[in-house]
Amino acid sequence: MLYTVSRFLKERLFLIALLPVAVVLLGRFWWPGETSAWASSTRFALLTFLVCLVFVGRSVFARLDKKLGVVLLLFGGWVILSVALFDGQSEVLRRGLVLAVFICAVAVLKMDGEAALLNLLRAAALVGTAAALVTIYFELERRGLDFRYRAFRLHSSGVPGFAEFFNPIISGMHMAFAGLTACWCVLFARTPAARIFWFCCLSVIAAYVFLTYSRSAWLALGMGGLMLLTLRGRAVFWGIFVGAVILGLVVITIKFPQVFSVEVERGTTSRDLIWAMVIDSMPGYWVAGHGAGIEMSQMSIPGATVVNTHSLYLEVLFQYGVVGLLLFLVALLMATKAMWADRSDLSVLGVSLLAGSIGVMFFELHSFIHSPNLIWLWIWFPMAIALGSQFKRNAQ
Repeated sequence: MLYTVSRFLKERLFLIALLPVAVVLLGRFWWPGETSAWASSTRFALLTFLVCLVFVGRSVFARLDKKLGVVLLLFGGWVILSVALFDGQSEVLRRGLVLAVFICAVAVLKMDGEAALLNLLRAAALVGTAAALVTIYFELERRGLDFRYRAFRLHSSGVPGFAEFFNPIISGMHMAFAGLTACWCVLFARTPAARIFWFCCLSVIAAYVFLTYSRSAWLALGMGGLMLLTLRGRAVFWGIFVGAVILGLVVITIKFPQVFSVEVERGTTSRDLIWAMVIDSMPGYWVAGHGAGIEMSQMSIPGATVVNTHSLYLEVLFQYGVVGLLLFLVALLMATKAMWADRSDLSVLGVSLLAGSIGVMFFELHSFIHSPNLIWLWIWFPMAIALGSQFKRNAQ
C-alpha cells in the first residue's frame, strides 16, 4: 500500500510542488484578503507538499546537489544553534522550516517539472506587465503629465488589492524580478513575434522600475540583464539592448536633466551612518552574532528612525556572526557555480537573479529568514534552482 502511494506521488510530486510556488510568484500581485492571508495560503500549500514529500523524500534528496545541500544544512544547523544557545528568536525556526520546504519545492520543479516552472514564470511576467501598465495609467490620470524628476514614485497600482506594495523600493524590486523574467523571455523566444511581444513587456516594466526611482531596483535589473546577455545574448541582442539603453539614457537626460546631480547629492542617504552603527554594535558578537531574528535597536539618522541594517550582508553578520555570513557567502558562490555549469534555460535565469541581488544586498533587503518576501524571490528561489541542478548535470 505504501509502495503504491509512494510511486503515485513520485510521478506527480512536481505538480504538487507547483502549487505553493505559484502562490508565491503570482499571489504577490493579488490575493484575497490581506497580506497575512497570502502568507497563510503559502504555508498551507507548502504543508501539502511536505506531506507528499515525506513519502518520496529519499528519491528526491538523492538527486540534489550534494555540496550545496551540505552547506545549506550547515547553515540551518547554525541557525538552530543561534536560537538554542545565543538567545535567538524561536519564531525563526518555524519560518526557516517553511522556507526549507519552499526550497525543496523549487528544487523538485527544477529536476522534474522545469517546463511547468518556466511557464509559471512567464505568467508572472505577464501579470507584472499588466500591473505596470495599470499603475502607470492611473498615476498619469491622477497627476497628469508631471514628469519632474522624483515628482512621484510608483508603488501601488491604484486598484484596491492589486499590485499594492506601498513602498517604491519594494515595488521596484518586485517589478525588477518580473523585468528580468521578461528579458529572459526575449532571449529564449522562438519566433520574431514572440520576441517583439516580450520586448514590449520588458519596456513597460523597465519604465515602471525607473519611475519607482529605486536605485536598488535599477541595479538589480541592470546587473541581472547584463548577466543574461553575457550567457545567452547573441550579437543582435547586444545591439538591440545597447541601443535601447542609449535611447533610454537620452530620453532621461532630456526629460530629467537633473537626474545625475540629484542622485549624486542624495549619496548613500545616510546608509553609511547605519552601517557604522551596525559595526559599532558587533564587539563581543563577531563570531556568533546577536542571535537569529534579533533586530537592531532603533537608530536615529537625519530625518528618520530605522530598525534594519539596510544591507542584507550586515543583517546576516549582526544576527549570525562571521560564521553565519561565511556560510551564506559560500552558499551563494556554490549556487552561482552550479547554475553556471548547468546552463539550462532555468539556470540561466537563476544565475541572473543572483547576479542582480548580490549587488543589491550591499545596500538593501532585510528580513533574512521570514515569511514570503523579496529575499524568497531574489535569493532563495535561485538557490533552490541551483540545488536541483545536479540532476540535470548528471543527465547531460
